[in-house]
Amino acid sequence: MLFCLIFFVFLLNNFNELYMETSLHLRILLTFFMLWLANFISVENQQLIGFVGIALLGIVHGANDLTIGQHLKGGVATSWEVKLLMKYISIVLGGMVVFTLLPSYGLLLFILLSGYHFGNQHWTLAMPSSVQRFWMLFQGSYGLLVLGILFCFHEKEVQAIVETITQKSYPELWVHEITLILGVLVLGLGSFLAQQSEAFRASIGRNLFYLIVFTLIFYHAGLIWGFSMYFVLWHSVPSIQEQIRFLYGKENVHSWWSYFKSSALYWSLAVGTMAIAYWAIANDTVFKALFFSLMAAITFPHTLIIAQMKRAMQKKVGP
Repeated sequence: MLFCLIFFVFLLNNFNELYMETSLHLRILLTFFMLWLANFISVENQQLIGFVGIALLGIVHGANDLTIGQHLKGGVATSWEVKLLMKYISIVLGGMVVFTLLPSYGLLLFILLSGYHFGNQHWTLAMPSSVQRFWMLFQGSYGLLVLGILFCFHEKEVQAIVETITQKSYPELWVHEITLILGVLVLGLGSFLAQQSEAFRASIGRNLFYLIVFTLIFYHAGLIWGFSMYFVLWHSVPSIQEQIRFLYGKENVHSWWSYFKSSALYWSLAVGTMAIAYWAIANDTVFKALFFSLMAAITFPHTLIIAQMKRAMQKKVGP
């Protein structure tokens, strides 16, 4: 997205001022501007711009997984790097095999992992060890609730993509009922965790506001336009900032440049594959199915790496 690039350039030139609150304000302004802009862009162009936005800033946030894995181990041995690369590729290929041979199970696993990954990104807190299982369940439920809201507003399109991936017919996906259950689960687990952690209580208002913003995005925007806005502005950009702080200690122009240099190769491979698939496949629904299948294969190892990174960061902070 052109405006995401403008946002990125603005970040690079204003690091001293653009920390938590200012960055949030910019994302909110850009979100509503893009919702307004959608009124003047055809659905086809919205989808194209959405895919470009995901390629430019969405995919790049997962292109540094190997660097993060190396940093977690604290070593730079070449043999270890090769082992990590082979393990990462094996997981990606394994995910693609699952999607090919058992697409229904692969899709379900992708949705569950994505839900946990999104919730883990929004709720980054150091919680007492006694509530870790409830905490992980809450994070997963919150992320799945976000996806559920998106699916509720675009159920027919989601259904078409699911049927294309799984090669099965689903008269009813039960997304409204499942989303309602997730909402109740988030409310119940949130009430319990609020009694256990002051930091959690302090985060409730902000994340409730985020949920309202996400709902407005998904309601007013198409499936790909809405998902790309959420994925780029509200997931990928904050994740990149967090990864930079983990890898380089602080955010500045040099650390952002180092981050993008180290991710360039893997980002280029992923974007190149997506671009070839987009121009080679004429069927819109088939491309969306392939796109989400590729995203799923990459998501499997990325979720594991980022979860380990967050645990390492939280250990430094303490409960």
